Amino acid sequence: MSNKKGTLRFSSSNTCGITNEGYLPREILEDILTRLPAKMVGQCKCICKYWRALIEEPSFVELHHFRSKSRPGGCYRVIYLTTGDFQNIHFFSANYEGGLAQPLFTYLKSGSCEVEASVNGLLCWYLEVSESILIMNPTTKELITLPPFTRPANHVRYAGPLVSFGFDPSTKQYKVLNMYHVLKERHGQLEHSHCECEIFTLGTHSWRKIDIVPQASHLEFGSRGVCVGGVIHWRNSWYYSICSRTVDGEVVVAFDLKEERFRVFSLPREFPHTRCLVELGGHLAACEKSFLELPENVPVELWILEDYDNWDWVKERITLPRDIVRPPIYTNGAIQAGEILLHVLLTLLPVSTDMEVYYYGRNKRSLRKIEITGLSLPNPVYKGVFNLVENLVSLRDI
Repeated sequence: MSNKKGTLRFSSSNTCGITNEGYLPREILEDILTRLPAKMVGQCKCICKYWRALIEEPSFVELHHFRSKSRPGGCYRVIYLTTGDFQNIHFFSANYEGGLAQPLFTYLKSGSCEVEASVNGLLCWYLEVSESILIMNPTTKELITLPPFTRPANHVRYAGPLVSFGFDPSTKQYKVLNMYHVLKERHGQLEHSHCECEIFTLGTHSWRKIDIVPQASHLEFGSRGVCVGGVIHWRNSWYYSICSRTVDGEVVVAFDLKEERFRVFSLPREFPHTRCLVELGGHLAACEKSFLELPENVPVELWILEDYDNWDWVKERITLPRDIVRPPIYTNGAIQAGEILLHVLLTLLPVSTDMEVYYYGRNKRSLRKIEITGLSLPNPVYKGVFNLVENLVSLRDI
């Protein structure tokens, strides 16, 4: 500590010995800055070298992300869409409570694109034409392209890839899984044979082959994976219609990101096969992917895995107002107050610069509508909506 009157001087090994002259101890400064919006924190990095070093520390980034989940404005929505010729992908951001959408990022000459997953405010997406997997942080507007992955041998018939994204909280590592369904012909019809899988850890330089246990290898987990608690989960719904199913049982295939090991869990006998998996308040949940076939005033079933260790599911019913039963509504896990995002299948919307989404609150069993404006593009093709939490992590420093 300095003897200069009214000034504190201290250093931290985590900030490479950079000293701070100011009136606030490090703990108080960190407590204040981690409660600010990400944009304001970015501006604070320009104040001095000490503040910049503090803000870039992993512990600071983690605490800021945690507090953003409950801070007003810390949660926001990302909408991605393309132009009619599928040449460019446009990302917009909107406040959690709706309002005017802001242009976020445009990826040029990309072709068809699918956002495969969102984890801790990061997006993982796959470009079909270039066969590229990308990770994006909408908060910092960073984008990285992963190294090329390995495809099955040319003589092998396959379907895929199936790309999944997850985070292991015990090791603080982000990992991407890429799987192919290898096919075989039987009695003149294609059917699933087994899966081939490789994994990429962000911060490394190459993919690694992963062995799939025999039971999981022969399951058609074709839907997108959902990461909860360091484990990626898939339903055994057959995604590729060119084949017949080989397994009739309803199960969940799980991949532990720390152990890098597959497991298989059976679902309750009364568990409907049409349910898709989502993350809800730190729990694995399942609900209807589309409500198109539901009659009016018929409750929608929501299944929630309350006790993961004992694989104990509970069922909850949601009654939707008649004005959103048509067109089909698609579900997405939400992040604030246990709310579930419901949105119209965007490719079915007429050309418009506005859209509506709904939030169902479990605690109050209520539904509220949010309007988003300003989605202006020539011949837009809407693709998807994601709820995200601000995350200051630098993709290039992972």
